[in-house]
Amino acid sequence: MIDGLSSAFADLMTWPSPLYLLLGVVVGLVVGVLPGLGGGGAMALLIPFTFAMEPSHGIAFLMAVGATSGIGGQVSSILISVPGDPPNAATTIDGFAMTKQGKAAEAMGAATFGSVFGATIGMVLMLAVLPFAREFVLAFSYPEFFMLALTGLVLVSRLTGDSVHKGLIAAAAGLMVAFVGLDPVNGNPRFTFESLYLWDGVDIVPVLIGLFAGAELLALFSHRGEQGLAAAPPGGEASRVMDGFRATVRHWRVVVTSSVIGFGAGIVPGISGTLAAFVAYGQAARSSRHPERFGKGAVEGVIAPETANDADKGGGLLPTLAFGIPGGVIMAVLLSGLLVHGVPAGPNLLRGDLHIVYVLVVAAFLPRLLAAGIVLLLGMKATVLTRIRGDILAPAIAAVTLLSVYALRNEPLDVVLTLIFCYVGYAMERFGFSRLTFIIALVLGGLFESSYHQTMTTFGASGFVTRPIALALLAVAVLALFGPPVARRLRRKPAPADVEVAR
Repeated sequence: MIDGLSSAFADLMTWPSPLYLLLGVVVGLVVGVLPGLGGGGAMALLIPFTFAMEPSHGIAFLMAVGATSGIGGQVSSILISVPGDPPNAATTIDGFAMTKQGKAAEAMGAATFGSVFGATIGMVLMLAVLPFAREFVLAFSYPEFFMLALTGLVLVSRLTGDSVHKGLIAAAAGLMVAFVGLDPVNGNPRFTFESLYLWDGVDIVPVLIGLFAGAELLALFSHRGEQGLAAAPPGGEASRVMDGFRATVRHWRVVVTSSVIGFGAGIVPGISGTLAAFVAYGQAARSSRHPERFGKGAVEGVIAPETANDADKGGGLLPTLAFGIPGGVIMAVLLSGLLVHGVPAGPNLLRGDLHIVYVLVVAAFLPRLLAAGIVLLLGMKATVLTRIRGDILAPAIAAVTLLSVYALRNEPLDVVLTLIFCYVGYAMERFGFSRLTFIIALVLGGLFESSYHQTMTTFGASGFVTRPIALALLAVAVLALFGPPVARRLRRKPAPADVEVAR
C-alpha cells in the first residue's frame, strides 16, 4: 500500500500534473463559493477538457475539482449564509451565527481544519475497509434505504429546533414539496398546478438558497439597517483562525464521530453528503454538554458538518471503485470520467492495476491541503464583508445570488421560486420551525418514495420488518421518537414509598 501511494504521489508530481491539480483546486474553490453549480456540475462541464490529458492526470484533475468545492462553499456559508453546495447548508446555521458575533475567522479556521481532518480520516478508513467493502455495500437493499431515510428524518426532527412537533411538521412539509412532480409509479403529475416547470419536481438549489441565504438577507436588510453583520473584534485575524484550530483539536470527539458518520453515509449509494452533514450536526448537538448553544454560534456546529462533508468523499470512493456504483453526484461524474478515459470501475479494477486507485486517493487528499491553505490566506481577508453596512451588503449579495440561480439553468422561474422560499424561510425562522428539517426532508423525499414502492413490489410489507438492518433502523427511529418523552414521564412518576408518605 505504501509503495502504491508513493508511486501515485510521484506520478502526480510529474509535470504537468501539478498544474492540473492547482487548476482543479482553483476551479473547485470558485464553484464552491458561488451557489448553484456545485462540484458535480463543474466536473461534468470539465470532462471534455480532460480528453487530451493522460488518464491519471485527467482523473486527478476532476477529483481535485470535486474534492475542494466543499471547502470553497464553507466561505460563503459562514460569511453571508449562502451555501455554495447543498452539504454546506448545515454549516450556515452556526457558522453565520458566529459571523454575527464577530467570530468569522474562528469559524473559518474551525471549518477548514475540520475539513482537513475529515478528509484524512475518510481516506484512511477507505484504504482500510476497501478489501472488505463488498459485504457491507451489498447488505443494503430497498427496505434498508427506506428505513435509513425514515430514521434520518426522525433523528433530525428530534435533534433540531425547540419542539419535536414543529420538527415533524417541517419534515412533513419538506416531503410534500419533494413529492411535487410526476408520480414515479404511474407517471401522473402531482401538485404541479398545470405548470410544466414543476413536472420535474422542485429543484433543491432555489429552495436551499431561499431558505437559508434569502431568509438571512431579509433579516439583515429589515433589522440591521446601516449596521454590518458584525463589529470588528479585538485581535488579529491569524490568531482567531488559530482559535478555530484549537477548537477543532479540543473537540476531537466531534471530529472522529462526524468523520465516521460521513464515511458511512458515503459508502451507501444514494445517500448524499448533505445527509451526512446534517446527521453529523444533529449528533454533535445531541452529545454536547451545552446543546442550547447550537444554532446560536456553537463552534461544534461548524466542525461537525464540514468534517462529515469531507469524510463522505472517502466513503463514496468505495462503491464507485469496487462495484461501479456511484455513492453521490460527484462520484457519479467521476465514474463517467473513468469510463471516458478507458478505466473500468468495479471488481476488475481492484483485481488488476491498483495504481489508478492510489492516484484517486492522493488526488482527493493533496488538493484539500492546498485549498485549505488558500482559504486560510485569502478567506480571512473576505471577513471585511461582514463589516459593510447591511443596507449596502444585502442588496449586493441578493443580486449576485439571484443571478447565480438564474445562470444555473437559464430558468426565470428558478428566481421566482428562490424569492418564494426567502419568505418561507424567514417565516419558519421567526415562528420556530426548523429549516434544517425541511431541507433534509426535501433531500430524502425521492429516496423515501422510490424505496417504499420498490420494497412493496419486491418484498411486500413484511420486508420492512423481516430484514435485520431494516428492523434495527426502525427500532432506532421508534426509540428516538418515543424514548425521551417516555423517560421523562417515568422520572416524574413518584415512587410508591413517596406516595405512602404523602398520604
